[in-house]
Amino acid sequence: MSKVVIVGGGNGGLVVANRLHGKGLDVTVVEPSDTHLYQPGIVDYVLGHEREESIVKSLDSLLPVKWVKGRATKVVVEDHYVMVGDKRLDYDYLVLSPGAVSKKIEGTMGWHTLEEGKKLRELVNAFTGNSIVVGYSGVIKCPAAPFEFAFLLKEKFPKAKVTLLNPVSNPPEIQRPMSEAFGRRAKELGIEIKRGFRIAKVDEKQKVIESESGEKVQYDLALIDPPVTVGNEFKEMTDQSGFIPVDRTSLRYKNYDNVFVIGDANNIMTPPKTGSKAHYEAKVVSDNIISMTQAGSRKVYDGSAICAVYASSKKGYLVRMNFEKSSIYGASSLFYEMKKAFTHLYWTSLKGTFP
Repeated sequence: MSKVVIVGGGNGGLVVANRLHGKGLDVTVVEPSDTHLYQPGIVDYVLGHEREESIVKSLDSLLPVKWVKGRATKVVVEDHYVMVGDKRLDYDYLVLSPGAVSKKIEGTMGWHTLEEGKKLRELVNAFTGNSIVVGYSGVIKCPAAPFEFAFLLKEKFPKAKVTLLNPVSNPPEIQRPMSEAFGRRAKELGIEIKRGFRIAKVDEKQKVIESESGEKVQYDLALIDPPVTVGNEFKEMTDQSGFIPVDRTSLRYKNYDNVFVIGDANNIMTPPKTGSKAHYEAKVVSDNIISMTQAGSRKVYDGSAICAVYASSKKGYLVRMNFEKSSIYGASSLFYEMKKAFTHLYWTSLKGTFP
C-alpha cells in the first residue's frame, strides 16, 4: 500500500486527504492545530456578521485519515521522509500544503487567525474616530479582502474617511477586470485608493503609516495585512520569490514526480493565493496520485480559481480566473447571497466533491 503524507490541514490538505480516503492508500496528515479556520470568514466575523462557531471547526471532525499532531520540522525529498519532531514519516508521495506565515511588520497583525480576528473585532466595535485605513504590503492571501474590509467599513461608518493603501501601482493585466471593478466601487463609496503606497513603517503611538517614499497617512483605525512567506522549515526549498517552486500545471516540486506543493506555499502568483486556488490544485494533485497508484489519465492545473467578493452588505461580485484570463460579474444580490452561503457550504467543499 502506497504511503501518502500530507503536510498541512488547511483547505488544500483536507481536500487531498478526503479525495484520497478510501482509495487503497495509507494517508497521513501532519498538522499542529486542533482546529480548522475558514479564513475568508474572518471578514464577516470582524464585522459581526458571523459567529465563531460558523468559521471554526475541530480538525478531527473533518479528517477521515490518520492525523499526526505536530509541525513538520524537516523535509528530505531525496530520501522520501518528513520529520515531525523526532518522529520520522516515510512516504511514497508527499503533498506539501502548509500554508504561509505573515512577515512581522511592527504595528500590524493581519487577519488570518481567529486571534487576529478577535482583536480586530474589538477594535472595530470600539471605533469612534474619523479615519480608517485599510492596506497591505507585498504578497498577501486574497488581495480582494482589503477591498471587502474597506467597502464594509465605509458602509458601517459612513461619516468616516476610509483610505485603502495598495502597494501595486499597476495591476497585472490578468487582474485588471477585478481591479477596475473594485476601483469603481471605491469611487462610488468615496473611498480613496492610494496606489503604489508601499508601507515602510507603522507608528502605533502617533497613529501614522509611512510609505517607502516618505508619504504619511494618519489613522484612528488601521487594518494592515503584512506580506506572507513560507515557514522557516521550508526555506531551503524556496526560490527567489520566497515560495516553493513548482511546475504550474502538475504542481510538482522540481523534478520529483512524487512531491507536490499546493496552496499558499507554492510560487504560483496568478491566480493569487486564495483558498479557491488551493482547492482546485488539491483536486488535480489528488487525482494524479490516484492515477499513478492505480489507473487513469493525468490531469493538469489550468490556474482555475473562483470566488465571491463583498461589494456591500447587500451586493457582491463573482470573480473567475485561470492562467490565461479573468472576468468579474456583478455587483448583484445573487453573488452576495452566494458569498454568504459559502460560509456554510465551505465545510462540505473540503470533501473535494464540489465545486
